[in-house]
Amino acid sequence: MIQQSNNINTRKCQEALIADSDVEYLKNYVDKHGLYPLFQQVLIETRTDCNNNCPFCPHHFNAKPLGIMNWETYKLIIDDLVNIGFSGRVALMVSNEPLLEERLIDMIAYAKSKTARLFLDITTNGKILTLDLIDELFLHGLDNININDYRGDRTSYPDKISSNLTPIAVAYKNNPKLTIQKRSFDEQLPNYGGNIPQKNSFEADYGFCNFPFRKLVIDYSGNTILCCNDFMSETNMGNVHDKSLIECWNDTIFNQYRDALLRHERIGLCSRCNDCQDYNVFI
Repeated sequence: MIQQSNNINTRKCQEALIADSDVEYLKNYVDKHGLYPLFQQVLIETRTDCNNNCPFCPHHFNAKPLGIMNWETYKLIIDDLVNIGFSGRVALMVSNEPLLEERLIDMIAYAKSKTARLFLDITTNGKILTLDLIDELFLHGLDNININDYRGDRTSYPDKISSNLTPIAVAYKNNPKLTIQKRSFDEQLPNYGGNIPQKNSFEADYGFCNFPFRKLVIDYSGNTILCCNDFMSETNMGNVHDKSLIECWNDTIFNQYRDALLRHERIGLCSRCNDCQDYNVFI
């Protein structure tokens, strides 16, 4: 995590790299197989907008044009995932607010009609969430929802939740498919590939990050991008209308980013990013 002091973000060097075993595993895997392991998660940006203006979010600092994913693009992604037998997490959002998607229930239903193996997931700020809506989402096949309840009075009232979430919390208090995170507007996020202006003071290179080794991120236009920190879709590993998901995943440019990260180097978008997902996920 990024720690902030006097508006300067710092990350202390650790005595040993947490992800050493993953780095070694990935190097051995690509040497043996000639490619990297398949993605573990898929993030789909069904639309680009958000209904909040959190002061720490890239939406606050960037005018991102409204884009809405074509229905045929969404179907193509789901169908390709089914064809390759994917059975991991599929998040129906990236940095957007998923509940703004008017077709969300239809998207959930379509995916579940194709396979029971996908784990469908959303993270929402919960501003427009109601108990009836969440019942409908679960009835149509949503597997998990994470609600980030951002408040400006979190310091004074650490356990308070927004009034519209109270009946939801009561109704689902024993259900592990729903979590409510008590968040604050005073939080500090990583800089999303340089899309959040921050003063940085790092003792070393940003080093390894596991995002490009485990997450396939698809923007609203169908382009596969480097990771969820590519807020403005600066990278493009291929469009799902032109290439299969596996072809996009194994794209040469994608692998150049990965190869550099295994050397604890940052290139391109990574060189401007201070996120550092350096925990083990493969070993």
